[in-house]
Amino acid sequence: MIPEWMTTEDSYVPPRGGGTFALRTIKTISDVIGRLRFQSGHEKRYALPALLKLILLVLFIFILSVNRNYLVLLFSTAVFLLYLCTWPPKDILPVLGGAFAPGLLTAILLIPAMIMNPGGRFNQMMIVWKVFLSVGMVGIFNHTTQWNHITAALRKIHIPGIFIFTIDITLKYIVILGRFIRDVLTAYILRAVGNHKGKSGTVGGVMGVTFLRGTEMSREMYEAMRCRGFTDDYRGI
Repeated sequence: MIPEWMTTEDSYVPPRGGGTFALRTIKTISDVIGRLRFQSGHEKRYALPALLKLILLVLFIFILSVNRNYLVLLFSTAVFLLYLCTWPPKDILPVLGGAFAPGLLTAILLIPAMIMNPGGRFNQMMIVWKVFLSVGMVGIFNHTTQWNHITAALRKIHIPGIFIFTIDITLKYIVILGRFIRDVLTAYILRAVGNHKGKSGTVGGVMGVTFLRGTEMSREMYEAMRCRGFTDDYRGI
């Protein structure tokens, strides 16, 4: 005979907003991990080598920083926007958003100078313009070049191996710890069953567990490097 409690219909109504914080955090972490893992962007089969793109980027930023000709800025802006027009709409916004924020910050920092020296407003607006274009071009380079190709290009211009090693390991462990945080938050949502009152306690617990896990992983990596006789000679992942 089936017990009565098994035939009774539950009338549980989850609290409003319960688990929203954890779900949003999981979504954000998943988006970041996806961008880092599959950061191929618009890199085509016959794209320019990463080293050449890096040299062109540095050269462009240098010319842009020393240039005072208004027409050169107009031409650079036209090329920048025309190239973005060939991209899918969903990929244009991150590049423009990433360039707009530093440009806006530069404009805010230059507001006192614009007020105190009205005659120099044109030059100060050109600075804002240059910052927008420079950061936008960096965003295009980042979006069209894989991380391993970037580090390989840095290796070819004789950047110290320990610097490249630090970049690669940092990106790798951002992905690993991001997955770990996502799994912890998923387990929290499944076990809380609507009891999501202490958000601050949840954040503290996740940060503490992640710190312990990161410390353990760093110790394991250090011991592995010692066992393999690591001598700063790093050729990239």
